[in-house]
Amino acid sequence: MTEEKKRVIIIDDEEPIREILASAVNNEGLLAAVCANGREALELLQAGHDDLLLAITDIKMPVMDGLQFIREAKKIVPELPFIIASGYGTKRDVITALQLGASDYLEKPFRLRDVVAAIRKIRAIANENLRTAELYQHFAGEKIVFRLGNDLELVPVLVRELIREVKKLQTVARELDLSGIHMALHETVINAIEHGNLELSSRLKEKPDYLDLVARRAATPPYADRQVTVTMTMDPDAFTCEVADEGPGFDWRSLPDPRNPENLFKPHGRGLILIANYFDEVKFNERGNTITLTKRLR
Repeated sequence: MTEEKKRVIIIDDEEPIREILASAVNNEGLLAAVCANGREALELLQAGHDDLLLAITDIKMPVMDGLQFIREAKKIVPELPFIIASGYGTKRDVITALQLGASDYLEKPFRLRDVVAAIRKIRAIANENLRTAELYQHFAGEKIVFRLGNDLELVPVLVRELIREVKKLQTVARELDLSGIHMALHETVINAIEHGNLELSSRLKEKPDYLDLVARRAATPPYADRQVTVTMTMDPDAFTCEVADEGPGFDWRSLPDPRNPENLFKPHGRGLILIANYFDEVKFNERGNTITLTKRLR
């Protein structure tokens, strides 16, 4: 069973504020670690953060202010929640902090019950995530199927949903390069529409009216009636994404070897190079209109 995170970093250059916040944290059965500025807190993060529940930080501080701390801390612990303690004249900074990913804010002078309520809210979310992680230790498998036409604007939405599903597996999987997987899936579905269903050569992408050509062909039979079927299957060991178009297919054996660095800047096959470097296995069917991508998780 995964341990509940209980350490809270408190960052404020005023000692009385640090003491009030530490008292609230300790009364909740959590462990307070106090710092006088963002630099001290950053050093604590770098020393270890596996048990860290959240950070409560002032905005205006010497050495390193709260906004800079959030920016730097996100590089180390991207998922870390922040509560901002704001004083007079920092409202614009609070908006910036929220845009940077802060979860909540407290206005000075704050009431103890507001501090406790903010801590409990974040703790409840963390505990729910913990239960979700435990649930996915028992994950057996899942299959998702999307069937869409040649609407390129739907592709980013589709890929985002697929990545959301993959994220669930992070609790039982090795760390994944989700940004790379995102790019590879996007490239795969785009290729299925443009080169598969619409039968547009990659050489045409050099033309300034390429997008107009895509739109015209997508509205013209028989291309207009074709669909792309995206099937993702997941189990504790791997996830597989099969993308099938309804075009005539192509001779995939003629593509440059994606693992060979000499082929990196060739004009054709760039998509396959991206795909092959983020998935462990890439297969085409005999006809060349279905590609199957596999990522091993263990």
